[in-house]
Amino acid sequence: MSMFVDGELYAVDVAHVLKVAGYMDLTPLPAAPYAVAGIANLKGGIVTLLNLTELLGNGRRKQADYAVIFKPVVDGYGRMGLLVDNLGGLISIEESEIIPLRPLAEDQDAGIISGLAEPEGRLYRIIDIFSVIRKYE
Repeated sequence: MSMFVDGELYAVDVAHVLKVAGYMDLTPLPAAPYAVAGIANLKGGIVTLLNLTELLGNGRRKQADYAVIFKPVVDGYGRMGLLVDNLGGLISIEESEIIPLRPLAEDQDAGIISGLAEPEGRLYRIIDIFSVIRKYE
């Protein structure tokens, strides 16, 4: 599944997506990391929403139009999602098309972008949802 943030294309494995929602009312969390936009009620359950712009280090806080909610990857952990500007739709990217990104140093975290792909002549940044969850669970 692809999405736009700050005019650039990103993609996540659709198998991890639970739901795509329009704007959601957020409750801010005091003392939460800067990228945590807040929490929202999703059909009686709480979801933590992260601002993808801030996760990427752009540091510009703005209102996003959509939330991409992920399935819980580990039992016992709550739901998490990313706030994005717009949706790009479904796209097929083969594993062999992805150019993996490596950390610059052995002890450095690779970050949330695990690779790049350019199907149909458009550059997609591949988001590693497991890295996002490990950083903010």
